[in-house]
Amino acid sequence: MKNEERGSGLGYLVAFFMGGLVGAVLSLLLAPFAGSETRKRIREVSMDAKDRTVDAVHTAKGRATELVNQGKDRIDETKGGMKAAVKAGKKAFVKKKDELSDADVQKDGNSKKTDGESAS
Repeated sequence: MKNEERGSGLGYLVAFFMGGLVGAVLSLLLAPFAGSETRKRIREVSMDAKDRTVDAVHTAKGRATELVNQGKDRIDETKGGMKAAVKAGKKAFVKKKDELSDADVQKDGNSKKTDGESAS
């Protein structure tokens, strides 16, 4: 759900700039100015819109890079936690295995004594 929200935020930003650009061009085309003055204004508005768009793209790229780096950091943290958990699990497994092996050895030793005592 969060990914959809982020994507729609970028969509809203683009739609906002496009709406502003269309509105500015229409206002210039419908304004009562001479052709050369209107073309000059359209050029100025277009350059301004281009500059705003470039700034928005740079801001979006910076934010995207920041989010990617945060994601990488979280992955590294999680990976470290998982490695520690696996290591602890292996250690607990070996310890329990050793305990069970010792218990089997003691049990076998007691069985042999019991068998030996009954045979005597």
